Amino acid sequence: MRWIALILAAAGSIWAFGFQNPAPSSAQAGTAIRMDVEQLVDGADRIVQGRISGRRTVRDHLGRVVTDYEMDVERTFLGEPAETRTIRMPGGVTAEGRGMVLPGMPQIQVGEEVVLFLNGEGMQLPTGLAQGKYRVLSTAHGSQQVMQSTGSLELVGAASHQHGAVTSMSYSEFSGRVQARVTERLFRESYGSETNR
Repeated sequence: MRWIALILAAAGSIWAFGFQNPAPSSAQAGTAIRMDVEQLVDGADRIVQGRISGRRTVRDHLGRVVTDYEMDVERTFLGEPAETRTIRMPGGVTAEGRGMVLPGMPQIQVGEEVVLFLNGEGMQLPTGLAQGKYRVLSTAHGSQQVMQSTGSLELVGAASHQHGAVTSMSYSEFSGRVQARVTERLFRESYGSETNR
């Protein structure tokens, strides 16, 4: 189940990624199954929170355009803890102006504090594409909230389709839901491995 939403949303994008366009285009919209916080946790290989300190777009050893994001990690909800991470995602625009902006991918800016739900090793993709990025913001009252913006991503639900929207909630509610689901998931996985022995 982990890859179903990702595959549906990214299949067309990954096919296109194998061919280098002379100029990037962000006009296209991706499609993904609508996922709530708990579903994002279930679908992720790792979940990290931190500030993006750098971004560099290069060609990898296969000639594909990729973007490396440097993150100063503040919290690891799921996965091996680390003080810093380099997160490589497909797409981006090189210094020469060549590359591709993949439909449905989140926009990640240097200086942002974000929570990312990630899939894969080496080349990584956000779970649910743009749904897999939450921006952490401080309010005028000193509290924190998270904001998810799905941009042009079309979300497909059980009863309806919805184009990109902006949703927000308090950081305390969000982090509580993430941590609770991670704990539940790790317990299930541990219990399942014990019963299968």
